[in-house]
Amino acid sequence: MNERLIIDLLAKSLYEVLNHKVSIDVAFKRACKGKCASSLNEREELYNLVRNFISDYFKIICVIGKNKRVSLKELARRWIKGLNNIPDTIPCRLSYSEWFYEKIINLLGFHEGVKLLSALNERKWWLRINTLITSEEKVLRMLDEEGVEYDIDKDYPFMVKIRSSPKPVRLLKPVKEFKAIPQDKASVMVVDVLKPEPGDVIADLASAPGLKTSLIMMLTENRSKIVAIDVSLKRLKIMRVLLKRLGVNLSNVSLVLADSRDIRVRGINKALLDAPCSNSGAIDKDPGIKIHINQGKIDYYSRLQKELLENALRLDAEEVVYATCSLMPEEGEEVISYIAQKFEFKLVKEIKWLSNGYKLVGFYDKLMRAFPHIHDTEAFFIAKIVKKS
Repeated sequence: MNERLIIDLLAKSLYEVLNHKVSIDVAFKRACKGKCASSLNEREELYNLVRNFISDYFKIICVIGKNKRVSLKELARRWIKGLNNIPDTIPCRLSYSEWFYEKIINLLGFHEGVKLLSALNERKWWLRINTLITSEEKVLRMLDEEGVEYDIDKDYPFMVKIRSSPKPVRLLKPVKEFKAIPQDKASVMVVDVLKPEPGDVIADLASAPGLKTSLIMMLTENRSKIVAIDVSLKRLKIMRVLLKRLGVNLSNVSLVLADSRDIRVRGINKALLDAPCSNSGAIDKDPGIKIHINQGKIDYYSRLQKELLENALRLDAEEVVYATCSLMPEEGEEVISYIAQKFEFKLVKEIKWLSNGYKLVGFYDKLMRAFPHIHDTEAFFIAKIVKKS
């Protein structure tokens, strides 16, 4: 692809992220329209180019000048030719808005904050070996045969951290055969905190796309029952197909189209609320989040999470795990603080080696946070709530 077409692809992708607030994956598909690459390798190279361009958006703005109006194509052209004279400030060098930078520094302090922001710029790849349909040994052998360099996780032996791969992770044979699933380790921690056991009846209150539902079934060898709830019929249909391919016994999973803010579910003993959020903890996966995250979005999801968790605690479940892929206390500590005014419960720090919550609440040491610069994962907030009888 010549430079003019590459600049056009970059500009169109950025337009989608800026104006339609979509993920990089969606932006690239819309800009490419299946016609921008003649091979899978070329497509992957172009995708990574778009990803890096979007990630460098604020760095480009720093070089050009915040008040200077230029076209998106000019932004792409300047980036392609190389950025010179980048202002020597951390938001510019690491490519974040000043608002987001200051928010993180206020939460973590300068040194920890800079480490976190740097780590968020580095893509991490984790694979979960799907022991419902294969063994760990077989998948590791398949990865070896494809020339993948990886580390077996010390906490979860069915998890592997990909160091390098000769092809895109999604195109690896065990991934294409659903024997291994791209899933971040922090996402696995959320289910670990729930401690699912055979015989449990669990409500997954925001279940699509189904990775945590499938992990629960894997850990219980298909011997738990799950009520999987989501507000989107389309996502539930996709989830059903995925669960079947992953070897989940669908007779033990009830897929329910409903809003978990007001649903009533009886006969459950545990509930999982991996709540919709701003996704600030997943910037490594989608750098477009840097661009469209703002305080209004954070406040919206904070209100939604309060409503979801409030209803979750009205269900029969004795234990509720509430989690968000967010760095923001509005989507974590502040939600628990709000809920604590309405319900009596105790908090359990199930995974001792995770970081504590932010010291904005008195019970911060009973909360759990995963950070990319400490745990080599996406950033997650996790709380285990046990009702008082």
